[in-house]
Amino acid sequence: MSNSKKAPPTPLALPGVGLVASPETLIPTEAEVSFRSSFISHPEPMLVYDLKTLRCLEVNDAALDHYGYSRNEFLGMRITDIRLLEVPHLLEDVARSRAGVQHSGEWKHLLKDGRLIDVEVVSCELAWGTCKAQMIVVRDVTKQKQAEQALKQAERKYRLIFEEAIVGMYQSTPDGRLLSVNPAMARMFGLDSPEELIACSRDIYSQLFVDPTRREEFKRLLQERGVVRHFELQLHRKDGNKIWVWTNAHAVREGNTIVRYEGTFEDITDRKLLEDQLYQSQQKYRDIVENAVIGIFQSTPEGRYTSVNPAMAKMLGYDSPQDLVASITDITRQVYVDSKSREEFNRIARDQGVATNFECQAYRKDGSKVWVCANVRAISEAGVVVRYEGMNEDVTQRKLLEDELRQAQKMEAVGQLASGIAHDFNNALSVVIGYSDLLRMRLPGGDLAQKYVEQIATAGHRASALTRQLLAFSRKQVIQPVVLDLNATTDEFEKMMRRLIAENIEITFKRSPDLGRVRMDPGQVEQILMNLAVNARDAMPQGGSLCIETANVELDETYARQNVNVPPGSYIMLSVSDTGCGMDRETQLHIFEPFFTTKEPGKGTGLGLSTVYGIVKQNAGHIRAYSVPGEGTTFSLYLPRLGEAAKLSEPPQALETIPLGTETVLIVEDEESLRMLARICLEGNGYSVLDAPNAATALDLAKKHGGPIHLLLTDVVMPGMSGRELAECLTAQREVKVLYMSGYNNDLIDDHGILHHNTELLEKPFTLRSLLTKVSRVLHTGQSGKAAAS
Repeated sequence: MSNSKKAPPTPLALPGVGLVASPETLIPTEAEVSFRSSFISHPEPMLVYDLKTLRCLEVNDAALDHYGYSRNEFLGMRITDIRLLEVPHLLEDVARSRAGVQHSGEWKHLLKDGRLIDVEVVSCELAWGTCKAQMIVVRDVTKQKQAEQALKQAERKYRLIFEEAIVGMYQSTPDGRLLSVNPAMARMFGLDSPEELIACSRDIYSQLFVDPTRREEFKRLLQERGVVRHFELQLHRKDGNKIWVWTNAHAVREGNTIVRYEGTFEDITDRKLLEDQLYQSQQKYRDIVENAVIGIFQSTPEGRYTSVNPAMAKMLGYDSPQDLVASITDITRQVYVDSKSREEFNRIARDQGVATNFECQAYRKDGSKVWVCANVRAISEAGVVVRYEGMNEDVTQRKLLEDELRQAQKMEAVGQLASGIAHDFNNALSVVIGYSDLLRMRLPGGDLAQKYVEQIATAGHRASALTRQLLAFSRKQVIQPVVLDLNATTDEFEKMMRRLIAENIEITFKRSPDLGRVRMDPGQVEQILMNLAVNARDAMPQGGSLCIETANVELDETYARQNVNVPPGSYIMLSVSDTGCGMDRETQLHIFEPFFTTKEPGKGTGLGLSTVYGIVKQNAGHIRAYSVPGEGTTFSLYLPRLGEAAKLSEPPQALETIPLGTETVLIVEDEESLRMLARICLEGNGYSVLDAPNAATALDLAKKHGGPIHLLLTDVVMPGMSGRELAECLTAQREVKVLYMSGYNNDLIDDHGILHHNTELLEKPFTLRSLLTKVSRVLHTGQSGKAAAS
């Protein structure tokens, strides 16, 4: 669309930058420069185009920003490129411009990103150098158009809602005169049209309300609160019948004066009839509720019981239902042991309308606690919960059976603490053991100090064994799992046991001939058998029988349901049984806890069984203890059985001698004393050593080092950049093999995304020999860092 009017007879001449004439023949005046500056910086998009060729001659900065084109793109375009969809109308405009007419109108322009926008354009003809040109000023009215369209749609939408609503809707004056009603409102009162209802209703409060007291209450609430929600009342129909309605209304004010009321009426006559029928039904089935063996109740969302049955009162320790209802004024505080459980219950009931099998702990009248399982529904009116009703079942006995799960969770938490302590000890012990080795090598053989050093080394190794037990319990020791045949492993252990167990104890082995395979670290199997065998020996001071047995077993769904976190499936059972003193129930509840022991002080650390427990859990297994005081104990371990295709792993080939090194090793370790120890040890064996306290320093050192770096020896977890990130950066720059140091297990490392499970790892604390052996093995047989790092 466009509006036109006669233009001045002489077109406006705008010479300057953008003129067709050459710069040699035209020198811009001060006025021309000022015009161009105003044109370029004008806040609304402006364009100038040749009326003959339709090519863009000039464009201001606002147009560049708005349309998304660069200045060079614009000057290479025709005006039809942005009015692509309206070329015929554009040509008409051009024709009118040639006739000396200026005009304005609304069009659609195309942006560079392909979007079409609505614009309002004002244009006028001007002389541009030797050309006749058209200058247009553009105002984007897209949002205005969208808002106008949205307003029209909203008006149609809400008019349709008003006309087609199934609930009565109205507006009235404060004195009761109807201003507008919808058809549903007229039908509700038995009239044919809204106009008829408006015409015959002079005062709806006196004409329609059956109960004058409800009428006055309704008006009072509107006056005082300005809103009425879910207000039930009875109204007269035209035919003399009465209906029950549910109304929501609010007062509309102008300043402090109420000018009208707006609201809805919903016919709930049928619901009221159903409520009467429900009441009769409740009376009929009252005996069932009163004599039920589970608790039945109704309560308000605010936290008061409105009714309970005798079973509910008995469950919570009250003498009668009346006693409970009168005593409990705040369910959250007086009944719920954990107030957050009440909040969770309210949320579920409100959002889902029901709360099924909701378990929580409740206080009894005497202060004791019971576990209850609730099945409750929320009764809502107009989307608002008005009451709860449901059943509570006492499940205290069932919850007691879950002690095993809670015990496992507690041990997991203790394990986390143990692993943290062990990790700190590993660095310190590596220094103690390493420097004692260095000192021992430098002392003469007969020197008295040799004995002192040996005692230091022995204490260090004992402490190292203790940390390994802590890490085994917490499932964070470094392991190298392989495919094993437990029959062969127990056969090797049998030779050692004969020296460990007293002669007055009879030892027997029962090995299944077709035993399946498991994946475990062989050293862990030895730890398990050693700890259980020693435990059995100590339980039989007067002698007895010790039996170690292996077998293929299937744990079914029933067993899995009776034992926490045990998936059904195929397992290998490894059991150790004795005929010793046995354990009572209380002792069995604590046997896997670290530092728990029934032995005399100095006779045990209390870490044996906790170590076994940690190893089994680390290998996705399950352990059960069966014991009767005076009759003995059996520990049964269930480890996941591998498939038929699993092949036994070849034993690793140990290096008999450690050759002298000639390579260059870069050590990265934030613990200075440990870093210096590794440097001394490697340099003493012929290696060239570079060392750094962190990854950033190491990368800088490697960059400055002119020669090759054959091996990166780095701690896994360091402040700032991790060992893996360092390896990735370094191997991207040069060919270098990688050996990581850590006291944490590969499972933990994988969980944190630090290392691949095949990565070479030196376990802390380490001896000088283990350090040299591992370095030599990686340099001669290991993979490069690019292959090892994940």
